[in-house]
Amino acid sequence: RLAAHSRSSLCLQLRLRNIASSPPHGYSFNYSTMKRAAIVLFLSTVASVDALGFRDLVERATHKKFGPAAATTENAGAAAGLQDQQEGRQLQSDNCWGDQTPAVAWHPVYSAGFTNGYCRFTVDCNSPSYPSEAACCKGAYAGQVTGYCVQQLPSPPTTSPTDAGGLDVYYPDYATAWPEAGCLNKRPMPSGRPTYSTMLACCKGAYGGQVSGKCLSMLPSPPTTSPTDTGGYDFWYPDYDTNYADAGCSNKLPLPFNNKNDRPNYETQIACCKGAYAGQTSGKCLSQLPSPPTTSPT
Repeated sequence: RLAAHSRSSLCLQLRLRNIASSPPHGYSFNYSTMKRAAIVLFLSTVASVDALGFRDLVERATHKKFGPAAATTENAGAAAGLQDQQEGRQLQSDNCWGDQTPAVAWHPVYSAGFTNGYCRFTVDCNSPSYPSEAACCKGAYAGQVTGYCVQQLPSPPTTSPTDAGGLDVYYPDYATAWPEAGCLNKRPMPSGRPTYSTMLACCKGAYGGQVSGKCLSMLPSPPTTSPTDTGGYDFWYPDYDTNYADAGCSNKLPLPFNNKNDRPNYETQIACCKGAYAGQTSGKCLSQLPSPPTTSPT
């Protein structure tokens, strides 16, 4: 395009020279005037060349100078950089390093915390893998008292308080009022509860002062409430509800007071009589012993 404009300018310059050699009537030209006019005309013609056409011309010239090999090398470098970025993103998404990606398996979800933790079938390089969901729950959440992981199984174990489906420990039922509460082994176990190996141990440890005896009454074979050696508590207390002269010591269930320490208690009945009724002239407390001593003045 630039060459075409140059030819046009040359033609115009020739015309101006012809005019100068044979000027119209009334005009006079000299060679210097004609040269200035040609230069002005040429510059105005070059200025009309648009920038896009000039840039195309430069790009073509550059391509011819460096050849197709330079463009091929540049494209190959860009493709290699893109591949490296894609591989980096893949490593970041899998969070794995190495040539091989681990197989999909069951993994514990540590981000959910231990209490509400569960297992997910995924690829994870930061946690142990298990062949099944049940194996994952047993291996990663064996001590989970809430049982949340096993509850997510397609067929979770029963939550009824039986040996097969219940927990192998007992805990106090703090959700129920104290006089009516007992010990449970239901799933899931609330957090923050003490545990006991047997229901009887739980009743003694968590409801030792329960006067209603509700916890002990829930045992498979609850103890009798009659004041005998085989039944009742393993300690004795004075019977303050009876007149002093006619009172003795008892281990009846339930306790007639709120807590065990509300009254003095003794390991044996005779120790209770000596401690609580030492000055009892009627001898009523001692007379209630299985083998009472003689009351004769000997």
